[in-house]
Amino acid sequence: MLPVINGIQQENDLFSNPVVDSHEPETINQYGQTYNVYNREILYQEVWDAPVTEVAKRYKVSDVTIHKICKALEIPTPPAGYWAKKRAGKSVTIVSLPKNDKISQKVGVQTGLTYNTKDKLEILAFLNEEDKFIILSVASQLLLPDEKTRMHEKIIAHRKVITEWKKKLKEYDNKGWNRRNLESPPYLANDIADETIPRACRIIDALIKAMEPLGGSLTNDLGFCINGETVRISFSESKDKVSHIPTKDENMQLLKYEENRKRNSWAPKPQIRIYDYIYNGKLRIFVQNRKEFRDCKLYSLEERIGDIMIEIYESSEDLRKKREVREETERKKKEEERRKEEFLKLYNAEVDSTISLINCSEDYEIACKIRLYISGVEASGSLDEKTKKWIDWAKDKADWYDPIIAKEDKFFGKRKHGKGTDSKKLENKRYWE
Repeated sequence: MLPVINGIQQENDLFSNPVVDSHEPETINQYGQTYNVYNREILYQEVWDAPVTEVAKRYKVSDVTIHKICKALEIPTPPAGYWAKKRAGKSVTIVSLPKNDKISQKVGVQTGLTYNTKDKLEILAFLNEEDKFIILSVASQLLLPDEKTRMHEKIIAHRKVITEWKKKLKEYDNKGWNRRNLESPPYLANDIADETIPRACRIIDALIKAMEPLGGSLTNDLGFCINGETVRISFSESKDKVSHIPTKDENMQLLKYEENRKRNSWAPKPQIRIYDYIYNGKLRIFVQNRKEFRDCKLYSLEERIGDIMIEIYESSEDLRKKREVREETERKKKEEERRKEEFLKLYNAEVDSTISLINCSEDYEIACKIRLYISGVEASGSLDEKTKKWIDWAKDKADWYDPIIAKEDKFFGKRKHGKGTDSKKLENKRYWE
Protein backbone atom coordinates (compact mmCIF):
# COMPACT_ATOMS: atom_id res chain seq x y z
CA MET A 1 0.00 0.00 0.00
CA LEU A 2 1.29 3.45 -0.88
CA PRO A 3 2.05 5.85 2.03
CA VAL A 4 -0.40 8.61 2.77
CA ILE A 5 0.88 12.14 3.60
CA ASN A 6 -1.51 14.99 4.34
CA GLY A 7 -4.39 12.78 3.26
CA ILE A 8 -2.94 12.22 -0.21
CA GLN A 9 -1.79 8.82 -1.39
CA GLN A 10 1.85 8.98 -2.60
CA GLU A 11 4.04 6.88 -4.86
CA ASN A 12 7.50 5.57 -4.04
CA ASP A 13 10.53 5.62 -6.32
CA LEU A 14 8.72 7.32 -9.21
CA PHE A 15 7.31 10.81 -9.62
CA SER A 16 3.55 11.06 -9.89
CA ASN A 17 4.09 13.52 -12.77
CA PRO A 18 6.57 13.25 -15.65
CA VAL A 19 9.84 15.06 -15.04
CA VAL A 20 10.05 18.44 -16.71
CA ASP A 21 12.96 18.75 -19.11
CA SER A 22 15.55 21.39 -18.34
CA HIS A 23 14.40 24.66 -19.84
CA GLU A 24 15.26 28.29 -19.83
CA PRO A 25 13.07 30.02 -17.22
CA GLU A 26 10.55 32.50 -18.51
CA THR A 27 11.71 36.05 -17.82
CA ILE A 28 10.49 39.60 -18.32
CA ASN A 29 12.48 42.84 -18.43
CA GLN A 30 11.20 45.90 -16.66
CA TYR A 31 12.84 49.11 -15.44
CA GLY A 32 16.26 47.77 -16.40
CA GLN A 33 15.82 44.61 -14.30
CA THR A 34 15.33 40.98 -15.30
CA TYR A 35 12.51 39.15 -13.51
CA ASN A 36 11.90 35.40 -13.35
CA VAL A 37 8.39 34.08 -13.87
CA TYR A 38 7.87 31.09 -11.58
CA ASN A 39 5.18 28.69 -12.75
CA ARG A 40 3.80 26.69 -9.82
CA GLU A 41 3.53 23.31 -11.56
CA ILE A 42 6.83 23.62 -13.41
CA LEU A 43 8.74 24.73 -10.30
CA TYR A 44 7.18 21.88 -8.28
CA GLN A 45 8.48 19.31 -10.76
CA GLU A 46 11.87 21.03 -10.92
CA VAL A 47 12.52 20.97 -7.16
CA TRP A 48 11.63 17.26 -7.03
CA ASP A 49 13.76 16.52 -10.08
CA ALA A 50 16.99 18.15 -8.82
CA PRO A 51 18.35 19.71 -5.60
CA VAL A 52 17.22 23.25 -4.89
CA THR A 53 20.77 24.53 -5.41
CA GLU A 54 20.68 23.29 -9.01
CA VAL A 55 17.25 24.80 -9.61
CA ALA A 56 18.50 28.10 -8.15
CA LYS A 57 21.37 28.20 -10.65
CA ARG A 58 18.92 27.76 -13.51
CA TYR A 59 16.92 30.77 -12.33
CA LYS A 60 20.08 32.73 -11.40
CA VAL A 61 19.00 33.31 -7.82
CA SER A 62 19.98 31.90 -4.42
CA ASP A 63 18.60 28.66 -3.05
CA VAL A 64 17.01 30.70 -0.25
CA THR A 65 15.00 32.59 -2.87
CA ILE A 66 13.74 29.32 -4.37
CA HIS A 67 12.64 28.14 -0.91
CA LYS A 68 10.76 31.42 -0.39
CA ILE A 69 9.06 31.15 -3.79
CA CYS A 70 8.04 27.57 -3.04
CA LYS A 71 6.61 28.64 0.30
CA ALA A 72 4.67 31.49 -1.33
CA LEU A 73 3.29 29.17 -4.03
CA GLU A 74 2.60 26.39 -1.48
CA ILE A 75 5.00 24.00 -3.23
CA PRO A 76 6.31 21.14 -1.03
CA THR A 77 10.07 20.54 -1.21
CA PRO A 78 12.07 17.35 -0.55
CA PRO A 79 12.96 16.79 3.13
CA ALA A 80 16.52 16.55 4.46
CA GLY A 81 18.19 13.32 3.37
CA TYR A 82 15.91 12.85 0.36
CA TRP A 83 18.62 13.18 -2.29
CA ALA A 84 21.05 10.99 -0.36
CA LYS A 85 18.46 8.21 -0.18
CA LYS A 86 17.59 8.59 -3.85
CA ARG A 87 21.24 8.50 -4.85
CA ALA A 88 21.75 5.36 -2.76
CA GLY A 89 18.85 3.69 -4.58
CA LYS A 90 16.60 3.67 -1.53
CA SER A 91 12.85 4.13 -1.62
CA VAL A 92 11.76 7.79 -1.43
CA THR A 93 8.40 9.45 -1.05
CA ILE A 94 7.19 12.24 -3.33
CA VAL A 95 4.73 14.68 -1.82
CA SER A 96 2.04 15.61 -4.33
CA LEU A 97 1.37 19.21 -5.24
CA PRO A 98 -1.66 20.33 -3.21
CA LYS A 99 -4.49 22.13 -4.95
CA ASN A 100 -4.29 25.91 -4.92
CA ASP A 101 -6.73 28.02 -6.95
CA LYS A 102 -5.46 31.32 -5.53
CA ILE A 103 -2.07 31.65 -7.22
CA SER A 104 -0.38 29.74 -10.05
CA GLN A 105 2.72 31.83 -10.68
CA LYS A 106 4.94 34.46 -9.10
CA VAL A 107 7.41 37.03 -10.42
CA GLY A 108 10.76 37.72 -8.74
CA VAL A 109 13.88 39.69 -9.60
CA GLN A 110 16.83 37.75 -11.07
CA THR A 111 19.65 38.57 -8.65
CA GLY A 112 22.40 36.28 -9.89
CA LEU A 113 23.88 33.35 -7.94
CA THR A 114 24.52 34.27 -4.31
CA TYR A 115 24.54 30.95 -2.48
CA ASN A 116 28.19 30.12 -2.95
CA THR A 117 30.98 32.63 -3.21
CA LYS A 118 33.62 29.92 -3.58
CA ASP A 119 34.15 27.86 -6.66
CA LYS A 120 32.10 24.68 -6.47
CA LEU A 121 35.23 22.53 -6.61
CA GLU A 122 36.71 24.32 -3.60
CA ILE A 123 33.71 23.90 -1.28
CA LEU A 124 34.14 20.94 1.08
CA ALA A 125 37.00 19.72 -1.12
CA PHE A 126 38.29 17.61 1.79
CA LEU A 127 35.20 15.35 1.64
CA ASN A 128 34.46 12.53 -0.75
CA GLU A 129 31.85 13.25 -3.41
CA GLU A 130 29.04 11.39 -1.64
CA ASP A 131 29.49 13.15 1.73
CA LYS A 132 29.94 16.47 -0.03
CA PHE A 133 26.71 15.97 -2.00
CA ILE A 134 24.74 15.09 1.14
CA ILE A 135 25.98 18.08 3.15
CA LEU A 136 25.39 20.53 0.29
CA SER A 137 21.91 19.10 -0.23
CA VAL A 138 21.04 19.48 3.47
CA ALA A 139 22.50 22.99 3.58
CA SER A 140 20.59 24.06 0.49
CA GLN A 141 17.27 23.11 2.11
CA LEU A 142 18.05 24.28 5.63
CA LEU A 143 15.37 26.54 7.10
CA LEU A 144 14.64 27.69 10.63
CA PRO A 145 11.99 25.66 12.47
CA ASP A 146 8.80 27.29 13.65
CA GLU A 147 9.17 29.49 16.73
CA LYS A 148 6.96 27.13 18.74
CA THR A 149 9.13 24.11 17.94
CA ARG A 150 10.91 22.72 21.01
CA MET A 151 14.63 23.48 20.89
CA HIS A 152 17.50 21.06 21.33
CA GLU A 153 17.82 19.89 24.95
CA LYS A 154 21.32 21.35 25.34
CA ILE A 155 20.13 24.74 24.15
CA ILE A 156 17.31 24.63 26.71
CA ALA A 157 19.79 23.68 29.45
CA HIS A 158 22.18 26.47 28.44
CA ARG A 159 19.41 29.07 28.51
CA LYS A 160 18.74 28.06 32.11
CA VAL A 161 22.44 28.62 32.85
CA ILE A 162 22.15 32.10 31.32
CA THR A 163 19.06 32.87 33.40
CA GLU A 164 20.79 31.84 36.63
CA TRP A 165 23.84 33.94 35.79
CA LYS A 166 21.67 36.96 35.05
CA LYS A 167 20.00 36.58 38.46
CA LYS A 168 23.39 36.51 40.19
CA LEU A 169 24.52 39.55 38.19
CA LYS A 170 21.43 41.49 39.29
CA GLU A 171 22.00 40.45 42.91
CA TYR A 172 25.63 41.62 42.76
CA ASP A 173 24.60 44.97 41.29
CA ASN A 174 21.80 45.49 43.83
CA LYS A 175 24.16 44.78 46.73
CA GLY A 176 27.01 46.79 45.26
CA TRP A 177 29.36 43.81 45.17
CA ASN A 178 32.41 43.73 42.92
CA ARG A 179 31.61 41.93 39.67
CA ARG A 180 35.13 40.48 39.60
CA ASN A 181 33.99 37.93 42.14
CA LEU A 182 31.20 36.78 39.81
CA GLU A 183 31.95 33.81 37.56
CA SER A 184 32.57 34.52 33.89
CA PRO A 185 29.43 35.05 31.81
CA PRO A 186 28.21 31.96 29.95
CA TYR A 187 28.07 31.88 26.16
CA LEU A 188 25.66 34.52 24.74
CA ALA A 189 24.85 36.01 28.16
CA ASN A 190 26.97 39.12 27.78
CA ASP A 191 27.33 39.41 24.00
CA ILE A 192 23.85 40.31 22.78
CA ALA A 193 20.62 41.76 24.16
CA ASP A 194 18.36 39.52 26.26
CA GLU A 195 15.65 39.96 23.62
CA THR A 196 18.01 38.68 20.90
CA ILE A 197 19.15 35.51 22.70
CA PRO A 198 16.10 33.47 21.56
CA ARG A 199 16.86 34.38 17.94
CA ALA A 200 20.48 33.29 18.28
CA CYS A 201 19.34 30.06 19.93
CA ARG A 202 16.92 29.34 17.06
CA ILE A 203 19.78 29.69 14.58
CA ILE A 204 21.94 27.30 16.63
CA ASP A 205 18.94 24.96 16.96
CA ALA A 206 18.38 24.85 13.19
CA LEU A 207 22.07 24.16 12.56
CA ILE A 208 22.47 21.34 15.06
CA LYS A 209 19.23 19.65 14.06
CA ALA A 210 20.49 19.60 10.47
CA MET A 211 23.96 18.34 11.43
CA GLU A 212 23.10 15.74 14.08
CA PRO A 213 21.81 13.22 11.48
CA LEU A 214 25.16 13.70 9.71
CA GLY A 215 27.15 12.82 12.84
CA GLY A 216 27.53 16.28 14.39
CA SER A 217 26.84 17.04 18.04
CA LEU A 218 26.51 19.99 20.39
CA THR A 219 28.62 20.64 23.49
CA ASN A 220 27.10 21.88 26.74
CA ASP A 221 28.33 25.41 25.97
CA LEU A 222 26.88 25.18 22.43
CA GLY A 223 29.98 24.41 20.42
CA PHE A 224 29.59 22.25 17.29
CA CYS A 225 31.51 18.95 17.31
CA ILE A 226 32.18 18.08 13.67
CA ASN A 227 34.47 15.23 12.65
CA GLY A 228 36.17 15.27 16.04
CA GLU A 229 36.77 19.03 16.09
CA THR A 230 34.84 21.63 18.12
CA VAL A 231 33.82 24.62 16.03
CA ARG A 232 32.65 27.73 17.87
CA ILE A 233 30.36 30.40 16.49
CA SER A 234 30.19 33.73 18.27
CA PHE A 235 27.43 36.33 18.11
CA SER A 236 27.68 40.09 18.38
CA GLU A 237 24.95 42.70 18.11
CA SER A 238 25.28 46.20 16.73
CA LYS A 239 24.34 49.21 18.84
CA ASP A 240 22.76 52.55 18.02
CA LYS A 241 24.14 55.74 19.52
CA VAL A 242 21.32 57.73 21.17
CA SER A 243 21.24 60.73 23.45
CA HIS A 244 21.23 59.75 27.10
CA ILE A 245 18.12 60.67 29.06
CA PRO A 246 19.14 61.37 32.68
CA THR A 247 17.62 59.09 35.27
CA LYS A 248 15.81 60.30 38.36
CA ASP A 249 18.93 59.75 40.46
CA GLU A 250 21.09 61.62 37.93
CA ASN A 251 18.64 64.54 37.91
CA MET A 252 18.90 64.68 41.69
CA GLN A 253 22.69 64.78 41.42
CA LEU A 254 22.48 67.66 38.93
CA LEU A 255 20.05 69.54 41.15
CA LYS A 256 22.32 69.09 44.16
CA TYR A 257 25.26 70.29 42.06
CA GLU A 258 23.45 73.48 41.07
CA GLU A 259 22.48 74.17 44.70
CA ASN A 260 26.09 73.69 45.83
CA ARG A 261 27.28 76.06 43.15
CA LYS A 262 24.98 78.76 44.45
CA ARG A 263 26.37 78.40 47.97
CA ASN A 264 30.03 77.87 47.00
CA SER A 265 32.32 79.24 44.33
CA TRP A 266 33.20 75.71 43.21
CA ALA A 267 31.46 72.32 43.33
CA PRO A 268 32.30 68.98 41.61
CA LYS A 269 30.03 68.36 38.63
CA PRO A 270 28.51 64.85 38.48
CA GLN A 271 29.86 62.69 35.64
CA ILE A 272 26.79 61.81 33.59
CA ARG A 273 27.24 60.24 30.16
CA ILE A 274 25.99 62.09 27.10
CA TYR A 275 25.09 59.09 24.94
CA ASP A 276 23.72 55.59 25.38
CA TYR A 277 24.51 52.69 23.08
CA ILE A 278 21.42 50.55 22.57
CA TYR A 279 21.31 47.12 20.98
CA ASN A 280 19.46 47.34 17.66
CA GLY A 281 18.85 43.67 16.84
CA LYS A 282 21.35 43.50 13.95
CA LEU A 283 23.40 40.38 14.48
CA ARG A 284 26.81 39.21 13.34
CA ILE A 285 28.01 35.63 13.44
CA PHE A 286 31.70 34.72 13.42
CA VAL A 287 32.46 31.08 12.62
CA GLN A 288 35.64 30.14 14.49
CA ASN A 289 36.86 33.73 13.89
CA ARG A 290 37.34 32.70 10.24
CA LYS A 291 34.35 34.18 8.50
CA GLU A 292 31.66 36.70 9.32
CA PHE A 293 27.96 36.60 8.48
CA ARG A 294 25.72 39.56 9.30
CA ASP A 295 22.28 41.03 8.88
CA CYS A 296 22.18 43.53 6.05
CA LYS A 297 19.71 45.20 3.69
CA LEU A 298 19.84 42.35 1.17
CA TYR A 299 19.37 39.43 3.56
CA SER A 300 19.15 38.36 7.18
CA LEU A 301 21.29 35.77 8.96
CA GLU A 302 18.44 33.29 8.76
CA GLU A 303 18.69 33.42 4.97
CA ARG A 304 22.41 32.57 5.13
CA ILE A 305 22.01 29.64 7.50
CA GLY A 306 22.97 27.13 4.79
CA ASP A 307 26.19 29.07 4.14
CA ILE A 308 26.86 29.14 7.90
CA MET A 309 26.50 25.37 8.05
CA ILE A 310 28.98 24.94 5.17
CA GLU A 311 31.43 27.28 6.90
CA ILE A 312 31.19 25.24 10.12
CA TYR A 313 32.28 22.16 8.16
CA GLU A 314 35.05 24.14 6.46
CA SER A 315 36.20 25.41 9.87
CA SER A 316 36.25 21.88 11.29
CA GLU A 317 38.66 20.88 8.51
CA ASP A 318 40.77 23.98 9.17
CA LEU A 319 40.90 23.08 12.88
CA ARG A 320 41.85 19.50 12.01
CA LYS A 321 44.75 20.68 9.84
CA LYS A 322 45.97 23.10 12.51
CA ARG A 323 45.67 20.42 15.20
CA GLU A 324 47.66 17.96 13.08
CA VAL A 325 50.32 20.61 12.49
CA ARG A 326 50.50 21.24 16.25
CA GLU A 327 50.64 17.53 16.99
CA GLU A 328 53.34 16.97 14.35
CA THR A 329 55.32 19.94 15.71
CA GLU A 330 54.96 18.55 19.24
CA ARG A 331 55.94 15.06 18.04
CA LYS A 332 59.06 16.43 16.35
CA LYS A 333 59.89 18.47 19.43
CA LYS A 334 59.59 15.43 21.69
CA GLU A 335 61.57 13.32 19.23
CA GLU A 336 64.30 15.97 19.16
CA GLU A 337 64.33 16.11 22.96
CA ARG A 338 64.50 12.30 23.12
CA ARG A 339 67.32 12.29 20.58
CA LYS A 340 69.22 14.96 22.53
CA GLU A 341 68.68 13.10 25.79
CA GLU A 342 69.84 9.84 24.24
CA PHE A 343 72.90 11.56 22.76
CA LEU A 344 73.63 13.17 26.14
CA LYS A 345 73.53 9.78 27.83
CA LEU A 346 75.88 8.30 25.23
CA TYR A 347 78.15 11.35 25.40
CA ASN A 348 78.38 11.25 29.18
CA ALA A 349 78.99 7.51 29.10
CA GLU A 350 81.77 8.11 26.58
CA VAL A 351 83.27 10.82 28.81
CA ASP A 352 83.16 8.51 31.83
CA SER A 353 84.73 5.66 29.88
CA THR A 354 87.48 7.91 28.55
CA ILE A 355 88.27 9.34 32.00
CA SER A 356 88.31 5.82 33.41
CA LEU A 357 90.70 4.79 30.64
CA ILE A 358 93.02 7.69 31.47
CA ASN A 359 92.92 6.88 35.18
CA CYS A 360 93.62 3.19 34.53
CA SER A 361 96.52 4.07 32.25
CA GLU A 362 97.95 6.34 34.94
CA ASP A 363 97.76 3.46 37.46
CA TYR A 364 99.39 1.15 34.93
CA GLU A 365 102.15 3.71 34.42
CA ILE A 366 102.77 3.77 38.18
CA ALA A 367 102.86 -0.04 38.25
CA CYS A 368 105.43 -0.01 35.41
CA LYS A 369 107.55 2.56 37.23
CA ILE A 370 107.54 0.44 40.41
CA ARG A 371 108.57 -2.67 38.45
CA LEU A 372 111.30 -0.74 36.69
CA TYR A 373 112.56 0.43 40.07
CA ILE A 374 112.42 -3.17 41.39
CA SER A 375 114.47 -4.33 38.38
CA GLY A 376 117.06 -1.68 39.20
CA VAL A 377 117.27 -2.86 42.80
CA GLU A 378 117.58 -6.50 41.70
CA ALA A 379 120.36 -5.56 39.27
CA SER A 380 122.37 -3.76 41.94
CA GLY A 381 124.13 -6.92 43.13
CA SER A 382 123.88 -9.36 46.05
CA LEU A 383 120.59 -9.07 47.92
CA ASP A 384 120.13 -9.79 51.60
CA GLU A 385 116.96 -11.27 53.13
CA LYS A 386 115.50 -7.89 54.02
CA THR A 387 115.92 -6.61 50.48
CA LYS A 388 114.37 -9.78 49.06
CA LYS A 389 111.34 -9.32 51.32
CA TRP A 390 111.10 -5.72 50.22
CA ILE A 391 111.20 -6.78 46.57
CA ASP A 392 108.32 -9.22 47.13
CA TRP A 393 106.35 -6.50 48.92
CA ALA A 394 107.08 -3.99 46.15
CA LYS A 395 105.96 -6.47 43.47
CA ASP A 396 102.66 -6.92 45.34
CA LYS A 397 102.17 -3.15 45.36
CA ALA A 398 102.93 -3.01 41.64
CA ASP A 399 100.30 -5.71 41.05
CA TRP A 400 97.86 -3.69 43.21
CA TYR A 401 98.46 -0.60 41.04
CA ASP A 402 98.29 -2.58 37.80
CA PRO A 403 94.62 -2.44 36.49
CA ILE A 404 95.27 -5.53 34.38
CA ILE A 405 96.14 -7.69 37.41
CA ALA A 406 94.05 -5.68 39.92
CA LYS A 407 95.39 -7.55 42.92
CA GLU A 408 93.64 -6.97 46.24
CA ASP A 409 95.81 -5.48 49.00
CA LYS A 410 95.63 -6.54 52.64
CA PHE A 411 95.32 -2.95 53.83
CA PHE A 412 94.02 -1.03 50.84
CA GLY A 413 91.62 -3.57 49.38
CA LYS A 414 91.00 -3.37 45.62
CA ARG A 415 92.12 -0.19 43.92
CA LYS A 416 89.40 1.74 42.03
CA HIS A 417 91.46 2.14 38.89
CA GLY A 418 88.85 4.09 36.88
CA LYS A 419 88.41 6.80 39.53
CA GLY A 420 90.27 10.07 39.66
CA THR A 421 93.59 10.57 41.41
CA ASP A 422 92.12 12.51 44.35
CA SER A 423 89.68 9.73 45.24
CA LYS A 424 92.53 7.14 45.17
CA LYS A 425 95.04 9.23 47.06
CA LEU A 426 96.75 7.33 49.93
CA GLU A 427 96.65 9.22 53.21
CA ASN A 428 97.56 8.43 56.83
CA LYS A 429 94.58 7.79 59.06
CA ARG A 430 94.13 9.29 62.47
CA TYR A 431 93.38 7.16 65.49
CA TRP A 432 89.79 8.38 65.70
CA GLU A 433 89.04 7.85 62.02
